Amino acid sequence: MSGATEPHGGNIAGDSERNTPIPSRTGTPVGASGSRPPSRTHRYLAKVEKKFDKTIEKFKLKLGLKEKGTERHGASEASTTAASTGKSTTAPTGKTWAVVAGALKMTLSGAVLFIPDPFKGPAEALLKIIDVFEQTKSNNEEMEELKARCDLLNESMANAIKGKDERLLSAELKESIGRLVKGIHDTFQATVVEYSTGIAAYVMVEDNTEIVKEANQKMDQILQCFWIENLIAGALVLSDIRKAVKDQEGWMVKLCATTDNHFKSASLRQLKHVPGAAYDSQELAKVNPCFQGTRVKLLAGIGRWMSNTALEEQGSSKPIYVLDGIAGIGKSTVAKTVAQHAAAINCLGGTFFFSRDHADRQQAAAFVHTIAYQLACCDASYGKAIATAIDGHPESLHKIMAQQFSVLVAKPLSDMLKQRATPLVFVFDALDDLYLQITQCQGLSYH
Repeated sequence: MSGATEPHGGNIAGDSERNTPIPSRTGTPVGASGSRPPSRTHRYLAKVEKKFDKTIEKFKLKLGLKEKGTERHGASEASTTAASTGKSTTAPTGKTWAVVAGALKMTLSGAVLFIPDPFKGPAEALLKIIDVFEQTKSNNEEMEELKARCDLLNESMANAIKGKDERLLSAELKESIGRLVKGIHDTFQATVVEYSTGIAAYVMVEDNTEIVKEANQKMDQILQCFWIENLIAGALVLSDIRKAVKDQEGWMVKLCATTDNHFKSASLRQLKHVPGAAYDSQELAKVNPCFQGTRVKLLAGIGRWMSNTALEEQGSSKPIYVLDGIAGIGKSTVAKTVAQHAAAINCLGGTFFFSRDHADRQQAAAFVHTIAYQLACCDASYGKAIATAIDGHPESLHKIMAQQFSVLVAKPLSDMLKQRATPLVFVFDALDDLYLQITQCQGLSYH
């Protein structure tokens, strides 16, 4: 369990979480609601748009790209495929995609006004690329999946700013939306060919299935980072995310699942766990989580660390996040908030809140037993692996803590945790000297 540490929290007491209103802008983006341009300008823009369309067709012919049928034909073929396979499809086609693209462009146009300057350029370029997406008539399955992810992208941004005055959005949320937009723009760049003909022209490489497949995978990763970061920070509501992904597959469904994965075994009863060490125990009822809208910067940073740790290579990742500071500045409050939010999205592996006021939480004697027990309860496959480890090495229950951790947690779960689609976090409060002991253990990839 060795890895680099990332110290934080030294200035928590001074974290005021202020929001600075953005001055009003007089300019109106093309296509946005507002005052209409003068008739001469309007005619000029119409000519530019017509020239843009002709340029796209010209380069399509140069590349030998053939249209694969009308939007209506594409939608009909998708329906026929779904009927023959018995598998429903949620990918937007035909007129549905036009609605999705229109909604995404509208959301992006609004986001350009408030996201930080470094991300404005990619946002404006992404609007042009979406125009090209709108004109594609591919029946490629991967292409349809990419369009479906555009719907998720729009839902993600719309839910983040829904019902809020953009002037009051936190700087952290604006930065997060900016990173999301830039990440999607960079991903989409791989799916288009760009030409310079006086105006920007893009042509889809829709026939290259591998490129589009890679774009889908990258979009999943980018959306995962955005959602986890903002769900941990409290900037997104889980119910909205569940609604957005209810018909989608992959890690998104796992993130929002609410299934009961408890596993019962006689072997697990040998674990002398401490119920009061869990974040949601009665003993910790007096520890309140952060109030809504507070500690946003800190929580968003923890959420971003969680998602990035899961995506980075093991050699370069920082699997341990250390929140330090003097007593009484709210570290336990932050720890409980992170545990609550992580549990809500199935990313919590275990918690242990040490305490000087409770004998069973003063020492680390039952620490490994408690973590192993909580892991067994959070996932049935983990429970079976831990029970098998106990049956095979019952003596490990009474060994020193490092050996307990290696036999009961690290070795049986190492491969399973590497295969997780979502990150798994452990929250330890008032760790102190125990931290140094745990970091000497090897084998886990997610912490």
